[in-house]
Amino acid sequence: RSVSGWWARSNLKTIQEFCPTIDEWNNEKESVYAEDGTCLYNADYWNDRQCSNDILARINPPVWHIIDKYISKMQLVIEDRFNCKVSSRPPVIMKWRPGIEQRPHADKQLNDGQPNAFPDYDLNSLFYYNDDFEGGDLFYPQHDIVVRPKPGLAVFHPGDVNYLHGVTMVTSGQRYTTPSFYTVESFN
Repeated sequence: RSVSGWWARSNLKTIQEFCPTIDEWNNEKESVYAEDGTCLYNADYWNDRQCSNDILARINPPVWHIIDKYISKMQLVIEDRFNCKVSSRPPVIMKWRPGIEQRPHADKQLNDGQPNAFPDYDLNSLFYYNDDFEGGDLFYPQHDIVVRPKPGLAVFHPGDVNYLHGVTMVTSGQRYTTPSFYTVESFN
């Protein structure tokens, strides 16, 4: 499901101006694996692309607070839509450079339905900040849906294998997003 025109223009502009200036990104030296061998963090794929919650809160607290406000707003939308109570995670910003893509995946399961390293990622939202890039479309292969990111667009979906989703390769420019994951605490 998508929600368009959701952001106050001034908040969106503040984030748009900030993203290209970020000069600190997560850089783990090695990939991290669970005891069962599941990759929890692929350093080659994610390094220099994630401005984590800690980094973001330190280098730009006002942007951290703006994004956190919209995560909370999305939390209310999700709770209403799914008739549940959820917990959320703090803000991050992701950078997608040319050559980066993401194959179809579920957020809380492996594609065969087995649990992955994040079994509590019950629901996911994505916030889009810019559109001055080529490629980088969000797609849902099972539902034959392609979403072209637009500034201020927000989407959400369940994290299970019924909502596999991916990102087409970014071919030029830089794509900036905030993914947020929600855990169902209870159903109403």
